[in-house]
Order: sequence, then C-alpha cells, then structure tokens
Amino acid sequence: MTCIVKLNNAVDTLEEIYTLFDKAMAAFSFACTKQCADCCTCNVTTTGLEIAYLQDRLDAGRLDDIRVRLARAGQTRRFRPFQTTNGFALACMEGRDADDQENDPSWGTCPLLEDGICTIYPVRPLGCRVMMSTTPCRQAGQADMPFFALTITTVFMQFVEHLDAGGVYGSFLDLLEYAQKNVLDCNRLPKKGKIPGTTQNLKIPALMIPPEHVEKTRNLVQSLRRMIQENDGPLSSA
Repeated sequence: MTCIVKLNNAVDTLEEIYTLFDKAMAAFSFACTKQCADCCTCNVTTTGLEIAYLQDRLDAGRLDDIRVRLARAGQTRRFRPFQTTNGFALACMEGRDADDQENDPSWGTCPLLEDGICTIYPVRPLGCRVMMSTTPCRQAGQADMPFFALTITTVFMQFVEHLDAGGVYGSFLDLLEYAQKNVLDCNRLPKKGKIPGTTQNLKIPALMIPPEHVEKTRNLVQSLRRMIQENDGPLSSA
C-alpha cells in the first residue's frame, strides 16, 4: 500500500510540474499551432513515471485506441537513448564527453497522430511538450528556440527525471508498447535492462543553468524543489 501511495503522489506531482511548465512557457511567443506536427516523430523519449501517468489519466477507450495505433504502426526504427538528461549533466561534471547518437526524424511520425493532431495531447510526456519554435519549422527547416527557453526546458527535464530516479528512461513508443502488454504496479516499469534500449533515470547531480540565467530561474527552481520535496522528502542533490 505504501508503494502504491508513493506512486500516486509522484503521478500527481508530475501533473503539477506539467502545469508549471505550461505557465513558464506562456512567457514566450511560439509559432506552434494546432496540426503543426513537424516535431511529432517516433523519436520522443520519456520516463517510466510519465507512462504510468498517461495510463492513470486515460480511460479504457483511449488506452484501447493507443493499443490499436501501436499495433498498426508495427516495429519501426526509432531513437533509443543510452544517456538521460541528468546522465549528460553528470558526464559534464566528470569531464567526460557525451556520446552522440543518431536521431533521424525521417524514421517516421508518431503513430498517435490523427490528421496532424495528437490524440493524447493533454497527457503527452515532457519530451513532446518541450518541442516548440518561435518560427514555423517548415519555413526555417528547423526549430528556433530562445536560449533562455532552452534553459527552462532543460531544468524541467532534469526535475522530471529526478522524480523518477531509479526508474526507466527510453523511447516513448517502446515504453508505451511495453505498458500496453504489462500491468503497471507500484514498482512502475522494470528497471534498466528489462526493456531493451532503455537506461536508468538519475537524480540531479547539478542543474544545467548558465550563469546568466541563474537569477532569472531562481523562483522557478525553488518551486520545482518544493514539489519534489513534498513527494519524496528533502532534495539534497540538486
């Protein structure tokens, strides 16, 4: 029972973090509109906790629709990360080079799209939410994000990962496919190694905030700290 309560608390905290993220991003003028789905590829990554959140918030009909869409899409090539955001921060702290991985949007679009519209938009993972641009991607050929917005999105990614420290991190579609075939219990998803192509979420070793953005993000970081502390006790590593 204790473990189940802890998971429920984490899921609720995750929703609070999503809400705070939306508020933080409202300060910027982005060109993203409905049916703008250029960033909606098969290469999105996520945490196991975000999959648990998705399954908790969607009804049986929506989950069945996901199952059908995944089966229809079949196994496709997709980005499978071997390093998390906090893993990257740790590598930088230790003076290690971050390994590059191939990530090609031409591998395909997300099967959860319908006529360019996300069918799970309200519960989409942070890996989807951080995809935004101040100019239409089709015009520029790539996303255009202000440096400060990039800092904010990175901080949120670090805290969401920290919330699920010890859990699994990998391809959104891989984890979603696994969850459709396995009941998520209080242990969330299996640890690293149980699902091929996944790695383990880490606690925050250090926040990746440039010196010029430290003061500007202070209140935001304090809010995120409080959310994490309320869910899982003191946050000493961040």
